[in-house]
Amino acid sequence: MQSYDIIVVGAGILGLSTAYRAQKAGAKVLVLDAGATAYEASSRATGYLSLRGETPAESPLAQEAEKLWDGLDDELGYPTEWTQKGRIWAALDEHEFADLQKLYRTFQKTDVPFEFLDGATMRKMIPCLSERCLGGIWTNRSGHANPQRTSQAFGWAFTDLGGEIREYTPVLEVLVEAGKVKGVRTPQGEIHCGNVALCAAAHNPLLLKPFGIHFPLAPVRLEALVTTPMPPLFEQAFIGNGLSIRQTKRGNIHMNGGPYEWINLEIGREAAKPTTQTVRNIMRRAIETMPVLKGAQFLRCWAGIVDIAPDQMTTIHRFDSPEGLVTAACSGHGFGMSPAVGVAASELLMNGATRMPIEQLSLDRFRDTPSDWRERRRWEAGQYNT
Repeated sequence: MQSYDIIVVGAGILGLSTAYRAQKAGAKVLVLDAGATAYEASSRATGYLSLRGETPAESPLAQEAEKLWDGLDDELGYPTEWTQKGRIWAALDEHEFADLQKLYRTFQKTDVPFEFLDGATMRKMIPCLSERCLGGIWTNRSGHANPQRTSQAFGWAFTDLGGEIREYTPVLEVLVEAGKVKGVRTPQGEIHCGNVALCAAAHNPLLLKPFGIHFPLAPVRLEALVTTPMPPLFEQAFIGNGLSIRQTKRGNIHMNGGPYEWINLEIGREAAKPTTQTVRNIMRRAIETMPVLKGAQFLRCWAGIVDIAPDQMTTIHRFDSPEGLVTAACSGHGFGMSPAVGVAASELLMNGATRMPIEQLSLDRFRDTPSDWRERRRWEAGQYNT
């Protein structure tokens, strides 16, 4: 019978970061995924680190991630294309401008240096930005990286240390004996271990449900687009008009955004990922935001599944029962948070405690969240959040 110290469920960037840190600390680690490595949100994200001004309770952990990002290429031994040139939130109409003014007051509750700038100043920073830009929020902190290269870097660094990844091996059940984790069940049989990390995004609640544990996460499908390479336009991580837009090292314009497509998931079954009218919606808003994109050649589009909690914050939780079980999910911003989440989750698995600031990010904050919270918010499969 195969046996490991730790099994990580989910070969996305959170799972790979957790596995890398645990393997490096001396554990024998196996990563299992229902599909290909980093096939969902991780390799398809925009690639941002957010310092979480929106949710100040997360900001300390995001700032720890920022420190780790600065040395991540050297740490892993592979390139991530990390670029730290700041981040912009831009308003293209009065409604968005008013929302950003409110958001700025929340941002000021962190110790990150955020500024509120007028439209003219923003257009000096990003000359291709629409004349419609009224202003917005700026920080010289934060940054972005290449999602595919970063996912590869974590995966390769983990296997370089002797770790093992098994693709197309869905976990159907977490096995427990006498109140302690003893392994997982897959279609190929049982695999035993002393600890399990659930880093499977919106599949986490399905695997926790048999234990009577309520983890409120809503699966959402986000679509993304990328253009062929263009001349250098901007280096900042940009958010505006409901889109996240960045320019890659090669010059491609990479973007994604809503409207969200709320879906349902089943254990062991891949969610459908059709291209929808969302693609046209993204293209229209991108051209409104940066008119230079009207002449861009769109290279490809794709979709990935991310998980959203009711408060849209990261969750990292170590369970007393069953013992040996940790879960982690990041409400759609796991890419940027992944270096710090990997440290936190691996330390919780191996030591029972972590140096990372996660005190306000446990599942305990959802004790009073009703089981029908999705229906109450109308975050139901087949509906769009426009």
